[in-house]
Amino acid sequence: MLTTIINVAAAIFAVAQTDSPEILQTLEDLYSAGKYNQLLQFSQSLHDTATLSKEENLVRLKYTVVAYKDFGYRREADSTARLFWQKAPFYKFQKSDPQLFKEVMENYYTMSKFSVWMAAGIQFAHPVMQTVRPIMDISGRKPKYRISGYAVQLGLEYRPLRILSLNVAPLFASYEMKRTMPRTDIATFRYNENFSTFTLPLIIEASLIVGRSCIFPSLYGGAQFKYLMSSKSNAYTDAAGIYIEISDKKDDIQYKHRTNYSVLGGTRLNFNHRRTTFFIDFGVAYDMKTYNNPDKKFDDIALMFEDLYIRDVFRMLEYGMKIGVKVNLQYKTIAKHHYGY
Repeated sequence: MLTTIINVAAAIFAVAQTDSPEILQTLEDLYSAGKYNQLLQFSQSLHDTATLSKEENLVRLKYTVVAYKDFGYRREADSTARLFWQKAPFYKFQKSDPQLFKEVMENYYTMSKFSVWMAAGIQFAHPVMQTVRPIMDISGRKPKYRISGYAVQLGLEYRPLRILSLNVAPLFASYEMKRTMPRTDIATFRYNENFSTFTLPLIIEASLIVGRSCIFPSLYGGAQFKYLMSSKSNAYTDAAGIYIEISDKKDDIQYKHRTNYSVLGGTRLNFNHRRTTFFIDFGVAYDMKTYNNPDKKFDDIALMFEDLYIRDVFRMLEYGMKIGVKVNLQYKTIAKHHYGY
């Protein structure tokens, strides 16, 4: 009778390949009857001749796992379990699942191998002063800076370990810089600049993941190459009751360090949803070279003699907040104890 069931089911698939309930019931009946050899043969025939949906194939693999396990073929059961996790990395056990199936599957976990992500947000910078050269600013006061902007970042992630990932993440940022300095009680010198940068960070990120946590923090650090793409500025002194004509901003990139290097670090709060991760990023970076080139401090004759200003020498300390989304492209299955059974 059992052989007849198998032959009829195989014939149904060979001719129509549509009657899924009968096939799935046949798998369950063979397992319940303890006919593991026939179940494995039937599973192989489905794999070879039938066109199964993803859900149907998962049911086939599920009963194949328990048949191998009950038969004592532990390596084959593990191999099929790995394949199951690769096809369904977010599978949640059901009450109807055989206990042996759960025991085998729980020896593994899935991990994203490659991901792509994008983030955008606001950036701020603080100048860490090295040299201020006053010409008229004899009051002893320090200049006030306000540097802010926005950034867009794209990233490619490779995860060799469950809690460790490597990222290459180009970032484009645009800033507005405003420097003010009182010269008298009624006059203030103003220096305004717009600049944009391209950075190429190399990042190592460590995640604190517990089980299949939906929310988890991570820490990251690394280094980046930084390139100044553009810079334009103007300068003037305004005074109460005096009309000042403000000139257009001119290109001043020749007075800067166009290439720079930074160390960086930060933290993320991640929210997992299947193949997608949403995150909030808080980061900081510190330049190794000064923003303005001190070797060219006297090169801008107009700024020095008309506006009585020599550019400050400082390193940039940048910090900001971004929100982003990451899509996991490929998953791999890993044994918890370096072997499955």
